[in-house]
Amino acid sequence: MKSVQIAPFDISRHLNTRCLEQEVENRTAYTIDTAELTIYETQHVAEKVEITFNTPVLASMIRGRKVMCLPGTGKPSFDFLPGESMIVSRDETMQIDFPEAESQNPTQCLGLVIAPDKVLQITDLLNDRAPLIDNAEGWQFGQHNFFLTNDIPIQQLIARLIYIFTENNEAKDVFANLVLQELVVRLMQTQARTLLLSPETAFANVNRLAHVAQYINKHISRNIQIRELADEACMSEPNFYRTFKQTFGMTPVDYINRQRITLASRLLRTTNRCLNDVSLECGFNNLTYFMKMFRREMGVAPAQYRKEAISAVSNA
Repeated sequence: MKSVQIAPFDISRHLNTRCLEQEVENRTAYTIDTAELTIYETQHVAEKVEITFNTPVLASMIRGRKVMCLPGTGKPSFDFLPGESMIVSRDETMQIDFPEAESQNPTQCLGLVIAPDKVLQITDLLNDRAPLIDNAEGWQFGQHNFFLTNDIPIQQLIARLIYIFTENNEAKDVFANLVLQELVVRLMQTQARTLLLSPETAFANVNRLAHVAQYINKHISRNIQIRELADEACMSEPNFYRTFKQTFGMTPVDYINRQRITLASRLLRTTNRCLNDVSLECGFNNLTYFMKMFRREMGVAPAQYRKEAISAVSNA
């Protein structure tokens, strides 16, 4: 699903002070008591550069393109681009190609390592205050590899950490720890939501929230009440609403609207149906409201989205 344009990371303060000592994965580390943020820069083409961390790491692309491979997973390599992040579990070797790097167009990426004690503090807090349902393992961070496209909150939090770590402020540890806690929670919510909604898993048979998500997709074209979703989850309405929001990082209404817009964008790309028909098919009984929600999620009006999609196909 295409999203609103996200602002790129600003690393200008880093660029003004960093020292280039090597042309491939030049490393500049910024450290506080509970975490280390490292900015890597490569200035010429290179292949099969390997990096391994002994703790989970959050990698986020800043500029350029990498071709990433995790040999231990047996999965094919993939492009890693700005606006994308990965959580890579401990002792997982990353094998990286830099097909486009050059001095005037370097490839830049950051790696964020958080102290295990800090991660445990955050997961314990979340497991105590907002435990996962139908999941004996509870909230975990970095136990499994996870690829994501940054949403606006995650992009903003990473940008804020870059600013804090590269700033000369005596209270940077305090500022950073506040942001780290929110970032870890949002990343775990994103991972939990992605896993529960994955068609490759059978969570709908054993997890009530996954079942509810499947139920929403099945009935997306009609009016869906929170009460009926709570009944499907065998929970009271207040408890369902709270649990859904804690796990997915969004309210049930926000999730329903997001799924409707996802369906609408597909119909606009692949059919010639009029906007009113698309709106009704996706569960919006009011065309004006549909257009408002579509613009909010996608950054453009439905008609403009369709026009751009057709143009992209014609120019391919």
